[in-house]
Amino acid sequence: MAGNMRQRRRRRRWLPKVLERINDLAAGEMSADAIHRQLELEAKSGEAGFDADDVPSRRTIHNIVAESTPKDSSGPWSLADAQGDEAELVMPVLQELVEHTEGRVCQLTRDEAKWIAAVHRVVREGPSLWNIYLLAREYQLLSGRGESTAGADAYLAFAPWSSAEAALRYADALNKGRIPWLRIVGSEVPAELEKEDTDDTQAR
Repeated sequence: MAGNMRQRRRRRRWLPKVLERINDLAAGEMSADAIHRQLELEAKSGEAGFDADDVPSRRTIHNIVAESTPKDSSGPWSLADAQGDEAELVMPVLQELVEHTEGRVCQLTRDEAKWIAAVHRVVREGPSLWNIYLLAREYQLLSGRGESTAGADAYLAFAPWSSAEAALRYADALNKGRIPWLRIVGSEVPAELEKEDTDDTQAR
């Protein structure tokens, strides 16, 4: 009975571009409050592709960020830790990370570096270096929780960045439910993450 109730639990669909932006900013070490302010500014600009009504509350953003942030106690990575081609694959992503976050993040962890190297080996010339970092976080998040990485594996297998045809085939497989959505960049947020903070709502 409880299982059926969970299946019927309402799920809210946030715009994929809003979720993508939340996770993009969260990966750059921005707080939920700062992300909320940034999204509202971008919505008001009229150039973000979403409206103010599409921006989740601070409470919801906090929960989304918490659900998509890997737990990591592996310690800082350095060149001394690199084996094989790891440094060659990790260093360009580290440079992109520093520039993308304007210095808020300037060091990787050992676990991050391991996954960055693994993803970079597969894609080589493909997604941007920032997207390689986000994909590495996807693998780090799921593997750390003992969850399936099928969504990330499918993304790499379809290589939607490689051509318009590949992108369409990937989108078709997603929309038909043949493969899972990526966890960090998805299209749905479970209802339990949507708990609105009354004070936050009134403060808008």
